[in-house]
Amino acid sequence: MNILIKKPILVAGISLSFLLWIGQKLTNYWDEIGNVSIFSLICLGGLSYFLQQIGRKKSVNQLNLLDITINDLTAKIASIKNQIEALNCELNEIEEKDNQDAKINIKINNFQQQLNTIQQSFPRNNLNIAILNLSQNTNSFALSQDIEKKVKTLVNFHGINDVLEIFNNANNLTNLVLEYDLLLLIVSEDLTQSQKEIISYCKNQQQNLIIVFDDINYTLQEEKKLILNSLKKALDSVIEEKYIIPISSKKQTIKVRRYEENSTYKEWEETFNADHEKLIETLLILTEKELDKLTLSTTYRQAINLEKQIREELNAIRKNKSLKVVEKYQMVAATATFANPVSSLDLLATAAINAQMIVDLSKIYQHPLSLNQAQQISLTLAKVMLKLGIVEISSQTISAILKTNMITFVAGGLIQGISAAYLTRVCALSLIEYYEVADFTVNDNINISKLKEKIQLIFEQNKENNFLNQFVKKTSLLLTSVQVKSIG
Repeated sequence: MNILIKKPILVAGISLSFLLWIGQKLTNYWDEIGNVSIFSLICLGGLSYFLQQIGRKKSVNQLNLLDITINDLTAKIASIKNQIEALNCELNEIEEKDNQDAKINIKINNFQQQLNTIQQSFPRNNLNIAILNLSQNTNSFALSQDIEKKVKTLVNFHGINDVLEIFNNANNLTNLVLEYDLLLLIVSEDLTQSQKEIISYCKNQQQNLIIVFDDINYTLQEEKKLILNSLKKALDSVIEEKYIIPISSKKQTIKVRRYEENSTYKEWEETFNADHEKLIETLLILTEKELDKLTLSTTYRQAINLEKQIREELNAIRKNKSLKVVEKYQMVAATATFANPVSSLDLLATAAINAQMIVDLSKIYQHPLSLNQAQQISLTLAKVMLKLGIVEISSQTISAILKTNMITFVAGGLIQGISAAYLTRVCALSLIEYYEVADFTVNDNINISKLKEKIQLIFEQNKENNFLNQFVKKTSLLLTSVQVKSIG
């Protein structure tokens, strides 16, 4: 995952070129405008660059990525309560009692406990800080002791010496992001790809970071400045410069040699003590001025994570219910088409069946649709599958599978019926996938373009020969049994 680096000079150059092009179009007025025009264009180009720099500086603020308010947290907690209530309702509707209800009850109690903890965790008067040490040479223990000694009354501090173990275990890194208000990421050289990935992950999770540059590997001040500037440039669009802080993790003694004009030289030793002062000063300022924002941000992240857990549990229950509905409707579509086969599959013939299926699925996911709305969605999805070639590919693949199974006496009807069942399944699973991630609090309408993406995804996942062979075998047996019963 790469760190995005802005190119303001290129942007400003393009803007200036565009302005000059406009100037060339005004040739009829060139004599009147004269040198004033050129000067004006240059000023406009400079102004454009200046405004972009201001906008960029405003947008780069790692320690305020989310402008969360107490009202946002209150709304999120209310949403979580609604989700827990919905989970309770789902539990009451479950028919199978093979201890599934007991397991869900345990999870609901756990979710409620987590919610209570979240509600009690804000406000608080201390910061929780963790060190992620990416430097083999850095004495992070001494650093943590120094920080604890000087700010221990305001900061809960936790040092972690082996970040490779954390990074290789995504759950540990996730827990750090959820538990701590601020992460100190220690580096001692230019960023590696794995370090960039850690920073990007934390940034995507809205975690607050301070990059701590330990200059222990470098003796010359010029070298230290060069690496520090390189870090600032690499993270220019990610973290504010003031939160990329140099330290010296331990005492160093350096031999210095100075040559004289007569080719002689003087040699002596200079001692540099460990220096964490700038970092500690920054932590004290954050504790004094930004404590509420940082702790509120952490509490909000925890609330989002809890909501995600609840939604996953809800989706699992609802998907289990939905698949039973899908099984029913795909056989209805198959039987209807098989009983009255046509020369070529017309997906619109199953639109009415799919529309009713969409109505039933929408009720399961607590986003009820009218039959008229469902019919419009069904017709739209039918057209999408036709345009994507899913109908043709499915029919050809199913036909090939049927030929290998030597089923010929009703092959035409089987192809049509199984294809109708399969396309109904693709349509249903796509809608289920969409409902599982849709946020109807933002937009109450079905997003057809996103639903189209789900159709493509589901089709790719389900077109494996092994799955299709099993599907064709199962559906053909059911359809042939229907044919035998109708003959009898």
